Amino acid sequence: MDAVGDLTIQAMAELGFEATPLFSQALRTAVREVKPLFGTWEYGELYREAAANPDWLAISLITNAEREGDGATRLWSLAASTPDPHLAAEVRQHGIDESMHSLAYLRMLDFTFPGSVDDGFRAALENLSPKFGANDQPFAITDSPYSRSITVDDLIQMNIAEIRTRIHHLLQRPMLLAHCPERHRARVRPILDRLLRDETRHVGYTARLIELHAIDHRDEVEDLMIRRLRDFNEITDDELDHRIFD
Repeated sequence: MDAVGDLTIQAMAELGFEATPLFSQALRTAVREVKPLFGTWEYGELYREAAANPDWLAISLITNAEREGDGATRLWSLAASTPDPHLAAEVRQHGIDESMHSLAYLRMLDFTFPGSVDDGFRAALENLSPKFGANDQPFAITDSPYSRSITVDDLIQMNIAEIRTRIHHLLQRPMLLAHCPERHRARVRPILDRLLRDETRHVGYTARLIELHAIDHRDEVEDLMIRRLRDFNEITDDELDHRIFD
């Protein structure tokens, strides 16, 4: 399970992110103390067992599309409410990425399980993505709990969520390609590549921002990393009871 931290840091380095020694130490400490469930061999086996069922895997793609779209909307409110323009710009880009990812999961549904949903339902699924683009400006959603300035706690939760999502991508890829008709695999692979690259980039930019905060608040960052990883373990444990992998 210590590999979760090491592999994450290695993936950031391979994508060109500068070293983040304070973040890296906090992550490794949290992983050693909490032992994330999503980094275990048993977790991977449960995922592969569930994903062997094509109906389950198709539904999971729709669930992923829904959650990415919801995440994009949350990030949009945070970006609109964060006064630091540089930080707001990074969160805004993250929101655009999540919006695109929602549609990417639907494209993989089309390629991997062609004809699995009727035309009317498939058209409705497009609404899962808010379809934010480069020319769109963030706005805060009225009464949203995310219509506020982003905090380091938010960044840490986002970081752990993206680490977990990276692991899901690594588990998901061979299962999707195994189910995908051979004629469509060449179209699914670049989508999977882009998703993994984006999730790694999201881990990297949040790590860099956490690193900056840790320069003067090292103990706070380490404590939050441990507490939030425990929270994710509780969420993961509950989701495993229902064979949910986000």
